[in-house]
Amino acid sequence: MNEQLTEYYTSLIEHIKVSSDVESRMIEYEYLSYILELLSDAGEFDDYNIVEDGRDGAGRWLIDGYSFDENNFSLSIFGTIISSTPEQSSLSKREIEAVLKKLQNFLKKLATPEVLYNTFEPSSNCYYAAQFIQNNWSNIENIRFIILSNRLASDRMKEVKLDNFDDKVCSVNLWDLKRTFELEFSRKEREEMIIDLSDSPISCLIANQKNEEEKSILAVLPGEQLAKLYQQWGSRLLEQNVRSFLQHKGKVNKGIKATILHDPLHFFAYNNGLTTIASHAVTKETPTGTVITQLKDLQIVNGGQTTASLYSAFIKDKADLSNVSVQMKLTVISDNTQNLVSNISRYANSQNKVSDADLFSNHPFHIRLEEFSRRLWVPAKIGQKGLTHWFYERARGQYLDAQLYISGSKKKQFQLLNPRSQLLTKTDVAKIMNSWNCLPYEVSKGAQKNFAIFAELINKQWEEDDSIFGERYYRKLVCYASIFRALEKAIMPEEWYSGFRANIVTYAIARLSSEINKHNFELNIDLLWRSSSVSTSIIQLLLLLSQKINELLQANDRPIGNPSEYAKRVNFWDRVKEIDCDINDIKSLLITIEEVNYSAIKSQKTPKIETGISLQEKVMRVPKDVWQKIEDILHQEDKATVSQISILRVAMDHKKAPSEKQAIVLENLLNRYQDKVEKL
Repeated sequence: MNEQLTEYYTSLIEHIKVSSDVESRMIEYEYLSYILELLSDAGEFDDYNIVEDGRDGAGRWLIDGYSFDENNFSLSIFGTIISSTPEQSSLSKREIEAVLKKLQNFLKKLATPEVLYNTFEPSSNCYYAAQFIQNNWSNIENIRFIILSNRLASDRMKEVKLDNFDDKVCSVNLWDLKRTFELEFSRKEREEMIIDLSDSPISCLIANQKNEEEKSILAVLPGEQLAKLYQQWGSRLLEQNVRSFLQHKGKVNKGIKATILHDPLHFFAYNNGLTTIASHAVTKETPTGTVITQLKDLQIVNGGQTTASLYSAFIKDKADLSNVSVQMKLTVISDNTQNLVSNISRYANSQNKVSDADLFSNHPFHIRLEEFSRRLWVPAKIGQKGLTHWFYERARGQYLDAQLYISGSKKKQFQLLNPRSQLLTKTDVAKIMNSWNCLPYEVSKGAQKNFAIFAELINKQWEEDDSIFGERYYRKLVCYASIFRALEKAIMPEEWYSGFRANIVTYAIARLSSEINKHNFELNIDLLWRSSSVSTSIIQLLLLLSQKINELLQANDRPIGNPSEYAKRVNFWDRVKEIDCDINDIKSLLITIEEVNYSAIKSQKTPKIETGISLQEKVMRVPKDVWQKIEDILHQEDKATVSQISILRVAMDHKKAPSEKQAIVLENLLNRYQDKVEKL
């Protein structure tokens, strides 16, 4: 563990230093960008804003970033403590308390508009952050002070507590080096969550326990207890698909809330209750029956609106929930039954508006991108010695996990072939492609909300024709990503730049893309793929657009005070589309739509690879118990071979995709024994 932690620190600090030097950005903010994206993906919060000028020169206050969760009225504010030394160092309690005090001092500056205006430069990022928090102050019930550090803190220091601030419940959340490392290496989408119910155990009935991997429990949850759990854990209590649904469709159901407020005794009868999953449940027998005393990794897969409505009534309306109870169906599952999780989420939501797009996290689209990213070599760029990969992380921690059991020269070789600067996550892909798809206002809403929109688009296209997501699509993604990241770096040293990089970049990319589309052109992906660097002419044009977009974003006559909030509005995109964009200087990098279509037809000469990938995806979607039944049938009929059993075990694992040849064997077995399986 210590050796792995040391290697992780070294790798992380090298990556942050290089990025900081290239982008002329303070190391604190480069680290902040990295860690906030990681935590957002893990469900700690959704949309977030980095405040690049949020440090008082006299050291009296600071705010490095913030996030506001509308679902549970929670404000998170971030402070960083960074070390850039070659060796790991410890984090003292005094340093943590000093940052906490500065964060609190920042909030104290928001007392009145006059103090706000006299303290912060009105055109600064810091002023906009302060103004946003002040405007939403009456809606904030909880304040989370989140300390982010690449140093090591003792477990005792992680229990720091704060008194309420202006009658708002305060908590401290420390993400030090060890905790960040454990999240990245856990192979899980989020940090382990243990809910202690020993002081208020939940009455339950064990409905089914046929095997060690699955147990079904029926329970009745007091309404106030559910509200308090949501207050404590926030969006982490909601499964990814439910979070996306609430963000996209709306959080509070008026009918549910009316029942809570005016007819609480019938809430249990009227409400469908919750469908939940957990990785572990501790139960105990009492004189009154079985109770649950602890839950690990509890996730609500259906019932997000019920939870949000209960919490809203409890907090905003001060509702008495003593007569409100919620039925809960809990399935306790092991780590190797991810396919079951997907099915529970799909079938539990089949009666409401949660779509297949909301279940996109486990879509075969990701399997296909992963396969291409491991197989396709990208031509060497300037500064690289040879061919490389753009590494796509289908699941959290794959990039680090691939290096876990190699060392020395092999590890260096892996990093040369898979540079960290060419790592792509799911939310990266959604951000990049939605920018080029002219949806900058969706990208500006934050990683999770944008991911939900991207999911809808891909799911619809996939159902119509999944063959469009072939090698050409992947090459286009890499070219788009290269331009996107080159622009991110190019903006930083510009004299006019003063913040809001994420908004400016997505809008500049979208404006260029819309102009190219208007003239029936596309970027010449084949040419860009072979190029040793991103074209200077493209970057110069994008920088010119970026400067004009920055002027619009921070114009005095903008209808919304906070620029990052303004960027989320379609009417800002309408204004950006009016900016002049001359593409004559990049004509040599464009091809006509007709040429693109011809190229796409030519690319159909590799159907074998595409078919193989589709077949792998198909067998990956087959439930584990089907393969188990086929194995049982083979044994009963005395037809089982060592090779067949080995391939069936791969199919049942679900952690690794079967090879093309294995997928063919599996499909043949499925076709041969499907009728017999259905009779079992």
